[in-house]
Amino acid sequence: MNVELELTDVEKEAKEYFINVFTALHKPCDVGTGANLETRLPPWFDAVKFKRGQQFYRDNRFGILQANFCSLLVLLVDPKGLRILEHTGKSSTTETAQKRYVSTFVHMNDWYECELAPGSRSWKSLSLVRRMHLSASNSASKRNLGFINQVEMALTTFGFMGFPLVRPHLLGIRYDNREDQEAFVHLWAVLGFMLGVEDQYNMCLHRLEVVEMICRVMVRYIFLPSLQLETPLFRQMMGAIVDAFADYMPFMSYESVMFLTRRLVGVPGYQYAVDMEKENICRRLLSMDELNGVLQYMETKDGYRQVIEMYRAIFSDKIRLYHVKDLYCASLNDINQNILESSESIDGTYRKLPTEEPDSELNVEEQRQNSSKKHLRELLGLKHNQELVVTRIEDDSEWSTYLNDDKLKLLSTRGQMNAKFTIQSLNRCYSTIGRFTNEWALSFILYRIKRLHGK
Repeated sequence: MNVELELTDVEKEAKEYFINVFTALHKPCDVGTGANLETRLPPWFDAVKFKRGQQFYRDNRFGILQANFCSLLVLLVDPKGLRILEHTGKSSTTETAQKRYVSTFVHMNDWYECELAPGSRSWKSLSLVRRMHLSASNSASKRNLGFINQVEMALTTFGFMGFPLVRPHLLGIRYDNREDQEAFVHLWAVLGFMLGVEDQYNMCLHRLEVVEMICRVMVRYIFLPSLQLETPLFRQMMGAIVDAFADYMPFMSYESVMFLTRRLVGVPGYQYAVDMEKENICRRLLSMDELNGVLQYMETKDGYRQVIEMYRAIFSDKIRLYHVKDLYCASLNDINQNILESSESIDGTYRKLPTEEPDSELNVEEQRQNSSKKHLRELLGLKHNQELVVTRIEDDSEWSTYLNDDKLKLLSTRGQMNAKFTIQSLNRCYSTIGRFTNEWALSFILYRIKRLHGK
């Protein structure tokens, strides 16, 4: 029996935003050509608050840039957005990824550090990035891959400001001043506007408590499940990004970056050196009927329709934990005898059958579910000897029982060293000497990146 939750005003506003933003799947961020785009400040721009937001970045840039780097992974797990990115042909190899993402870091540095006024570096940078987004969107739309919409730009905003706001204690970010946090949120409200986010979809225009709740809702319903589902395309793109930055950030590897990002999101098993009292998750605010409404809307849209089974795996009212398990000794008969089913089409343990012929004894719904599982396996690139094990947490109160740091020992010796070193460096931000050391190292890294970019 489903009991209707009594939501607080903050939860109601966050839920309303979440549902409303997904009605904008059909709304492009921009249309036309770059020549038609107008670069201007929003009418609610507050110069004093914006500059204070920039100062908050300068005071915490080691942790904020670490969060932004992890957010690349978080944003790349969006199946539809990843296909658009692949289509640009500018991120799939080390060389192209280095050019694209080094450029991204330089652009972002301008936004954080330069005055935002007509003709300034940050103004020109924002105009250029918006034109680049429009070009990629128009090109993808012609290939029936969908266009860059308001939803994706809203999620991108989260990628830049969400973790510094709701997970600062894992990033060495100081979070004891409400005015600083509000200023940082305002900064991203302005930057989001200038990158094409309409006011009604701009999460940063809500009051601070609501923005924080929106971020927590997004973590629970989007990023927590999606970061557990690695596709071959995601591994290729992310591997290229890690290789692209290897010369500037020596203490990193694909496995260590994945560990740090999942730790930041709060995926169970990645709680190494985490204060468990702060390791919580927002309670269930959305029903499966509400999420199914989003899914039904998605499957009618280009870009989403082709990968809809990934979104079905992501959107759920109950928290799902995913694990790909290798089968070493089981025979095909053993595999087929151990298929587990549940009432929902993507819960349980799914293993590939030795034949693909449809079973005439199955009803239409059962055949659809089997087709959905097959499609999900293909999207994830699972091999014949692999199974996708799904654990559904029925009660949010059970969440803490799943938290541990077991995944660290699965990393290679080098991966463990990289992860531990990064975590220790972030924790040192709370001491004067540690902050000085980190700032010196970061300044050197940024210097090398800017030199490569020709600045």
